[in-house]
Amino acid sequence: MGFADTITAEDLDRDPAPILARLREEAPVAWIPALEMWFVTRWDDVQTMEDHPEVFSAATEPSFLARTLGRNMLTQDPPACTRIQRAMKPPFLRAGRSGTFVEDELPAMCDELIEGFRDQGAFDITSGYADAVSAGSLAAVLGLDAHGWEEVWRWCEGVCTGVANFARDPELFAVGQRAADAIEVAVLARLDELRLRPEASGLLHFLRAEEDLTAAEIVNNVRLMISGGINEPRDGIALVVWTLLSDDGLRLKALGSAAAMRRVVDEVLRRYTPVGTITRQTTQPTELAGIPLPAGVLVSGILRSVNLDPARFRDPERIVLSRTEGANAAFALGAHRCIGEWLGRQEIRVGAERLLRNLPGLRLDPDHEVELHGFEFRGPKSVRVVWDS
Repeated sequence: MGFADTITAEDLDRDPAPILARLREEAPVAWIPALEMWFVTRWDDVQTMEDHPEVFSAATEPSFLARTLGRNMLTQDPPACTRIQRAMKPPFLRAGRSGTFVEDELPAMCDELIEGFRDQGAFDITSGYADAVSAGSLAAVLGLDAHGWEEVWRWCEGVCTGVANFARDPELFAVGQRAADAIEVAVLARLDELRLRPEASGLLHFLRAEEDLTAAEIVNNVRLMISGGINEPRDGIALVVWTLLSDDGLRLKALGSAAAMRRVVDEVLRRYTPVGTITRQTTQPTELAGIPLPAGVLVSGILRSVNLDPARFRDPERIVLSRTEGANAAFALGAHRCIGEWLGRQEIRVGAERLLRNLPGLRLDPDHEVELHGFEFRGPKSVRVVWDS
């Protein structure tokens, strides 16, 4: 029995780093029996997958994404996915609804949340702040903010439970399906409202897109946005604050320069990669890194691993603001790179900055250890902080 044969989903949820490091070194393309898929753990090999969708197709069967979210842009290859991306990306750019939100609304949202717990002198910023900023931001940009961030966050937790159910537990599938159904009801109702009373929002843009999106395409892709577009900035805020409060020198640099803060966000996302994988399926027999792959098998490109590949990034475990190796894969690669990347980065940057600037003497709670958990979606269970109230 080889090392890959011993890997379990529970091991990966607990601490994937040593597992992925060993796979990169010994078996960069490896069959993982417990998950019934191949893992690809080096940068160049995952890049090859993305460069050849005719061989490594996003239209997989089964699909961990489609089974919970429905067919969406990440479960299709170009040009099908390109049409949807082109229709849905504008609201998430600086020139779209996201730009006005980040400029005019996001700082005030963060400050209002902070005022709600300022007098406490201690708080878990993951729960009640980072989740509120990320869920509230996406809801505002889409035009679903009438539901409140708490309900949108519950949708996110539910669909992520379904998406990350690699063990195929039917109860977890049911959790994901209930959340997916709730999102469909909310989105279809909001679309009906916008037809009668148009308001600037992502959903209104989707309704009017030249590419003529169907209702199912809008619903399924909003489910996708809620699954990845909330988790990554939520965990990103917690990870950036934890990183900066753990290194006074790095914190001073980040707060002293907007460019340095942007680099901190980029490096923290590279180092920890909150959304961890992409899944493809071979359309024909092929080879990757000299390993033969049959047609029809599932192949998972491990973004969390390629972002720590020493062949791509020097001293990959360290946060290095002067990196020149090029873009990382925290928001995926190639044709399926996340359309909400700009908004997500701003949520993390502003969310972290407002905490660090508004709470005097902010520091990590010395009685609390930060613990990361999860594989497909990985972030801190909690980041407890104290300050001079």
